[in-house]
Amino acid sequence: MNHKERVLSALNHEEPDRVPVFYWAVPEFTEKMIARMGFSDKDEMLEQLGIDFRWVEPDYVGKSLVDKENGHKQDIWGVEYDLVGRGDLRYWEAVKFPLQGITDPAFLEDYPWPTTALFDFSTLPAQCEKYKDYAIMTAPGYSSPGLFRIIQRLVGRDTFLDVMMYNPRFFNVLVEKVTGFYIDFIDKFFEATGNRVDLIRIADDFGAESGLIISYDAWNNYCRPAIEKFMDVPRKLGVKFYMHSCGGVRKLVPEFISLGADVLDPIQTRAAGMAPEGLKKDFGQMITFSGGLDEELLLRKGTPHRVKEGVKELLDVMSPGGGFILGPSHKLKVETPVENVVAMYEAVKEYGG
Repeated sequence: MNHKERVLSALNHEEPDRVPVFYWAVPEFTEKMIARMGFSDKDEMLEQLGIDFRWVEPDYVGKSLVDKENGHKQDIWGVEYDLVGRGDLRYWEAVKFPLQGITDPAFLEDYPWPTTALFDFSTLPAQCEKYKDYAIMTAPGYSSPGLFRIIQRLVGRDTFLDVMMYNPRFFNVLVEKVTGFYIDFIDKFFEATGNRVDLIRIADDFGAESGLIISYDAWNNYCRPAIEKFMDVPRKLGVKFYMHSCGGVRKLVPEFISLGADVLDPIQTRAAGMAPEGLKKDFGQMITFSGGLDEELLLRKGTPHRVKEGVKELLDVMSPGGGFILGPSHKLKVETPVENVVAMYEAVKEYGG
């Protein structure tokens, strides 16, 4: 099997030649991994690790957003970040939320919202051709549509729920602006790629370690309608739906399934309700699970030997009957030992067949 066939077989709830593997990390960890292992670039790293996915995205052609010299950057939404930490332990931290403290809907009409003119979609077909033997997915970041995670950055995570509850007119306009951008983005993306992309990654923040951080009313009023709109064009092209949400989202799994989600990622197994055994038993025939290897205690603080044991234990539960893709339970942090990540993927080659 090639990489694409392996992933599609698992999504079809068949057992492929080995369990497919996924990679998800902060850029700083990937840079560290490439340097430590002597790889020439990210593609070589992914190939050596046996990663079955590749990510495509349009080229950003707007003004430069990153000032590396001064350790400052801004995203297309106007959220600002500073590079904090030192040495290998440096990462971007959000420091300015441009709509924090604002509740007047009229203010949003003059806000500099991003448009798809910031991206060159004509580069996508060549990327799809390059990665045609892999499972191709919309890249994390701008190419992964989301709603609440964007609004949280705009208004501030600490005040997000208050804005939604006490300023509904303002919040509704925010939802319209973010959803409108992504509908246009998705239209242009798939106009360029057609059905050559296998999965669209829709990424949002619905859970924390203790469980859901949104109500069913919020899900039904905002999230579900947005996802249905995001999936309109991809569904017509036969593109599969890869749902990303960290945290304890077990109560939303039936909702994801009813929306047609093919995959749920990243399976934060230490969060409430996310034990692999229960997920596999209750939903394993209806959706594919991706991730699942504990990033916080095992990958970050364990030994390579213990990581391999953890992989085998997870595969014993999740791999029978297909429907499983192995990867970290959360984005790999910059402080994660490289040798533990190598051990994770080596173990799949040893035990995942």
